[in-house]
This record gives sequence, C-alpha cells and structure tokens, in this order.
Amino acid sequence: MKTRAWLVAVAVLAVPAAVRAQDKRPPDLRGAYPDGPRGTVGFAGGGLALALPVGQFGNYVSVGGGFNGFAGVKLARDGAASIRLDGTFLIYGSETRHVPLSSTVQLVTVDVTTSNLIFNVGVGPQLTATRGAIRPYVNGEVGFSYFGTVSSVRGSHNMESFAESTNFDDFTFALRGGGGLWIQLARGRTPVALDLSAHYIRNGRVSYLREGSISFDLGGAPIYHPIESETNFWLAQIGVSLGLRPR
Repeated sequence: MKTRAWLVAVAVLAVPAAVRAQDKRPPDLRGAYPDGPRGTVGFAGGGLALALPVGQFGNYVSVGGGFNGFAGVKLARDGAASIRLDGTFLIYGSETRHVPLSSTVQLVTVDVTTSNLIFNVGVGPQLTATRGAIRPYVNGEVGFSYFGTVSSVRGSHNMESFAESTNFDDFTFALRGGGGLWIQLARGRTPVALDLSAHYIRNGRVSYLREGSISFDLGGAPIYHPIESETNFWLAQIGVSLGLRPR
C-alpha cells in the first residue's frame, strides 16, 4: 500500500523540464491562465478523488472514494502565489440491510444503508509555475477532518431516503501537503486545465467505525465497536481547474 501511494505521488509530480524551455510564445498567450489586467484573479475546480490509507489506518481500511473541490485567489499578478481552499468528501465503506419497516409491519421492507465517511477542509498557500502548457504546483494546508458513520432508510424501490441518523463521529485537526499538474485544455475567457494531483493528509488519532463495526443484540439494538488509530492517507485526484476572471 505504501509503495503504491508513493508511486501515485511521484507520477503526478513528475514534470518534463523541457516544456517551459521550449515555450517561445508571447507572455499573454502562454498556458491556460494569461497574465495582465485581463488575466485571471483566481481558480476553481474539482474532480474525483481516491483515498489510499497508510500506516495504522491502512490496517483497517483498504480504500476510499469521493470527490474534491477547490478554489483559490491569486496573491501575485502572475499567479505564482495563491491562497487555496480544499474540501474533500470520501466514503470508505458502506453496508445495506433489508429489514421490516417495523415490528407490526412485517410485510413492508426497507433498505437501511450505513456509510462511513470523511469530510476534510483545509486552507493554505499554493505556489504555481507561471509559464508553459503544463504547470506544476505545490501547496500546503491546515484544517480539520470529520469522521462519521451515518445510517439512512429508504424504500426498496425508492431513490431518496426518508430518515437519517448519525451513529458515531469524531473530529480532528488535519494537515495537507502535496501538489500536482495543470495541463492546458483550453484558453479563451474561461481557461480550462486538466488537474492531476496527489496530497498527503495527516489526521492523527481518531475514533471511527468501519464495515463490520456495528453488531446487534438479540433485541435488535445496535452495538458499536469503534477503532482508535492514526488515520492518515494519500489522496489522488483527477479533475479540471477553471480560471476565474473579474467581472
């Protein structure tokens, strides 16, 4: 698991150095984010995210999936320095039970789905290359992570749930660091770039549930079996980044 996570990080952060050296276009035509008064003032985007637990967390959870969204504001006119905000939502386990609606309505069954989730938010500086169609960046953030286990109830043939409850949760301070590549896809008034990134999220010790952490007594009451461990993981993302222009 550790080897796979490091390979993801190295692949994302590897940048061909010749790209910038060969770019001879005028400054206002280079890359997806032109500089100057008509240039962008920031960026926003998001994409699919894959969580690869490491250390103690990797002993209990194999993988998680979800999405990550981000936005940033330039601190430098050329975009070399920015302040970035990230929000990540992940599900690292889910179980569904088919049970009667109630003890008196045995003929109507419902689906009770229990999901284990992580919500992480962080903010911090980002440094970005300012030339070329491929622009590497690095960033570091401070924030928090929320670990929760939530159960919802819906009819077996319904899409929407009609009841939901939080079974167990915990909250921790979090650090995020890493980087990625913006690969130019389109210029124009709204520049678009493919975003490939890898970040390490350090959460420290957390109490949480995973698949199989809830059992039931003879009366049907739930019994929780929480785990307390380090909960660090690598986050790999593929998505898009949009340049933001002033009105």
